Amino acid sequence: MGHIDWLYELGSLVPPICVGLLFWFAMRAILRADRHEREAEREAEREYAAAHPETGSTSPSSPS
Repeated sequence: MGHIDWLYELGSLVPPICVGLLFWFAMRAILRADRHEREAEREAEREYAAAHPETGSTSPSSPS
């Protein structure tokens, strides 16, 4: 019966491992999306600054 006990113990570890992996994948996706959004925002600010050199502003939302 010792062999069966090990199977139950290993089976009880599966749900927490799956939840941990799900959390890890979710956080990874959130952090990657944030990184890509910041890169896109920097690119948009560079394009705006290049298109509007007379304002001296780097962002359309920043006050002049």
